[in-house]
Amino acid sequence: MQKITSSEVRYVFETLFNTYGPQGWWPAFTPFEVAVGAILVQNTMWRNVKISIKNLEKLGLLEPYRMYVASNEEIAKAIKPSGFPRLKAERLRNFLQFFNEFSFDFKELEKLDTPSLRKALLKVNGIGKETADSLLLYIFKRPVLILDTYTKRFFSRLFSQSAFKSFKEETIVKTFKDAEELGEFHALIVQHSKAHCRSKPLCEGCPLRNVCEIGSEYRD
Repeated sequence: MQKITSSEVRYVFETLFNTYGPQGWWPAFTPFEVAVGAILVQNTMWRNVKISIKNLEKLGLLEPYRMYVASNEEIAKAIKPSGFPRLKAERLRNFLQFFNEFSFDFKELEKLDTPSLRKALLKVNGIGKETADSLLLYIFKRPVLILDTYTKRFFSRLFSQSAFKSFKEETIVKTFKDAEELGEFHALIVQHSKAHCRSKPLCEGCPLRNVCEIGSEYRD
C-alpha cells in the first residue's frame, strides 16, 4: 500500500475483526477505573495493571475521593505490581488534583470540547499524548486515534514509512462510524501486534500479508 485511504483502512479493520473478533476494550467497570488503568499501564504489561487494580479495589480505593484522601504510601503499595509505584502514585495524585477541580464528576469534564479537554489533560503532570487520547477515546467517546508504539509500528509496516509520515489522522478517524468502533480498531491493532506485528514481525500466517509492504515475501 502506497498511501492511506479510508477504503484501505476499512479493509484492514474488517480483516482484523474477522480474524480476532471483538476485543471488549477497555476492560474496566467505571470511567475512573479506565483513568487509573491508563496511568498504571505506562511502561508495563496489562496483566500487571490488573493485579494493581484488584489491590486498589480490595482497599476501596477505586473511587476518586477515597483515593484522593488516601496517602501516597498506601496507593504506592497497592500499585507496586505495575512498576514505578512511587512515580505512578504521584501521577495518580496529579490526576486526582485535576479531577477535584471538576468535583470528581466526569460529566463536568464532558462539557469541554475535544481540543479543550485534550489540552487540559495534557497539562496534568504524568499524562502524555497516548494516555490523554486513551482517556478521550475510552472514557469520553471522542473519536481520536491513539498513536502508541503498536499503532505507529503497524501503520509504518503496512503502508510503508513514507505513507505513514504523510498520512492524515482524519482519514483514519472518518473511516469509522463512532468512537466505539474506533476503539475496537485500536484494540485489534494491539492484538494483531502481539500475534504477528511484533518488534520482530511474524509475517507467515498474518491475515494482512497480501496487502502489507513488510509481508510481501509471504504473499500467495
